[in-house]
Amino acid sequence: MNFMRCEILRKGLGILVVMLVMANLTGCASSTRSMAESISPHNEKFKDPACQRSFELATLHDDIKLTRTIATPTILLLSGGSYLLPLIGANMGLDALDHLDASHVSQACGGFATPSKNILEKVLIGAGFGILKK
Repeated sequence: MNFMRCEILRKGLGILVVMLVMANLTGCASSTRSMAESISPHNEKFKDPACQRSFELATLHDDIKLTRTIATPTILLLSGGSYLLPLIGANMGLDALDHLDASHVSQACGGFATPSKNILEKVLIGAGFGILKK
């Protein structure tokens, strides 16, 4: 009887931990989403079709970021760490694409494009922090 209680408690705690992790993960916004939300609706180009279409990129990058957040540690754990370098490379590429699309959103909506050098710096810094977190 005591064993069953412990097993139920352990399963319940496991489900609670997974739910808390998932709730925290869904709060992470991509750079494209952050840029899209920072565009003022009072901007003259806000209603421009190119600007409005560029906002669709935010959902794509949010989905990619959520998938990466779940898949990267899972693959790393299952591979015993042997996929570390390919995962870092893939994540850096996806980060660069996110920052490039955020720059596109800014430019399509009347803002300035982010210089490639600044995007490279952000990606390298992000990769450095990503390594430290793992």
